[in-house]
Amino acid sequence: MQSSKAGTNLNEPLTGWSAFSTTFKVMFIEEFRENLDFAKKRRILLFPLLVALVTMVATIGLQFLVGEGASQGADSISDAKTFSWDEMRLALHFPLLLFSLGMGSFAFLGRERILARTGTKNYLLASPALQPLTNPTAHFAYYMKDLSYYVLLILTPVISGMFVGITLEYFTNVSTPLEYSSLPRTWIAMIVTLAQGLAFSFIASSMWLLGGWFSRITPVIVVIIGTILGLGLIDREFILWGLATQQPEGLALALPALLASIFIAWCASQLVRDDFEIKVTSKKEIFLPAYNRLKFLGKGPLRLLVAKEAVDLIRSGSLKKMIVSYSVPLVVLLMMAWLVDFAEAPIPINLLSYAPFLGFFGFNFYSWLTALDSPEHMNGLPLSVPQLIRAKVTVYFLATTWISVIFLCLMAWKLDEWAVLPVGLIVMIANSIYIVCLTAFLMGLSPNKAIFDAKIMTWFWIGTVLPLLSLFLLSFTQGDVSFYENWADQVQQEGLQAQAVDFDNERAAAGFKGILWVSVGLVAASVLLMKLLDRKWGRAEFNN
Repeated sequence: MQSSKAGTNLNEPLTGWSAFSTTFKVMFIEEFRENLDFAKKRRILLFPLLVALVTMVATIGLQFLVGEGASQGADSISDAKTFSWDEMRLALHFPLLLFSLGMGSFAFLGRERILARTGTKNYLLASPALQPLTNPTAHFAYYMKDLSYYVLLILTPVISGMFVGITLEYFTNVSTPLEYSSLPRTWIAMIVTLAQGLAFSFIASSMWLLGGWFSRITPVIVVIIGTILGLGLIDREFILWGLATQQPEGLALALPALLASIFIAWCASQLVRDDFEIKVTSKKEIFLPAYNRLKFLGKGPLRLLVAKEAVDLIRSGSLKKMIVSYSVPLVVLLMMAWLVDFAEAPIPINLLSYAPFLGFFGFNFYSWLTALDSPEHMNGLPLSVPQLIRAKVTVYFLATTWISVIFLCLMAWKLDEWAVLPVGLIVMIANSIYIVCLTAFLMGLSPNKAIFDAKIMTWFWIGTVLPLLSLFLLSFTQGDVSFYENWADQVQQEGLQAQAVDFDNERAAAGFKGILWVSVGLVAASVLLMKLLDRKWGRAEFNN
């Protein structure tokens, strides 16, 4: 609306391409601005550099995974086991697909944002509730915004890191099996995978919200697709379009696959209902029952806050979503153990190799807990941010530990490694607690924003890579490190071109003392981090 001497002129609401382009531009700017509110500008700009640095190191390390330099525990160098390029491509695209699937539930997010509107927050995804803008337009613009944002902030730095890693060959003695010509194809293929994952998750959440038989058929379709892929009934390239694009003759598939993903996202946006009716429903009293079941937490504020968080989880309907999001990656790992003959793997996989994995999924669950609602109203209560953080960490442990225990028992059954199950449970619990405590200490109540803060993520990677890498390496040899000592001697003689050498299996020990000591150290570090919460977040305001 505009005012002039002649009176007031009413502008026509934007429609079609104009509405989409304007909404996309505003959303893209707001995405950067929202993260800028949490972190300093230079830290956000350093995040792509940090991603590029990590990718550069990984590029240099490829020589030990592909080719003769990848031999690990082989009887001889001549029959060294290595990863094939097809396996490496799958290792690149499959995690990226899982990441995009987790980030693509725009339909769920939109509904929650509409209900979460407050006087201090006005989410752009919920703007159709008040503005002359349709829900389909807003959601499709959100999809394109996320796709563009992740391409610029993550995928492009990854390719840049690969480029630097290859370039180092001309200035140092390091070498890498990658070539410059493969980088454009890899970049395009990763974009296709990202677009596909976001689109598939988007349409699944949209169909689920339609209710009725759509809600019932959606998980069935997901299970069918997963089963077909897992059993190998069809080629993986038919489902993983980015993987097909990266094949030698697959570049021509890039544009059709990308357009197909965008079309699926557009169809998903059309399924989002353009109504904003808020239904009022009655709920039975569940706070007191939850509070009474938490007697082991004492009678302090922690028990009250944990009970409150439990009520929020149940009544918001988020508990089911969070348990599913936590369980799906574990089911995928279990299917991999069922389908893959690890005896032929370049790395000796065992039960202890899986146990540290479980802690990685704790970050996503904790981020869900912090995004349930806005905690600003607690600023007027006799509570502190550290108290709420400890409550959310406790809820995480209570809600997920039983899932991890079941998964590890199933994995022990599949691998026939019941003897090491007690040690695996210790590693799993210790690592799970540590990852979430570290996340809570560094990121507070805003983990979704903190991941783009380069300073925070640097400390997070340092705090996770060092202990977890030691657990992985120890697990590969069931606690014995003489294999790596043997390999280190070769590195001193031949540098980064060293190959793994023969390893006498008779020297392999059942010594789990190293693994147990690392686990004890992780638990001790977790307790220390929870103690330091008051110093770091004691004066902070409730804000996510």
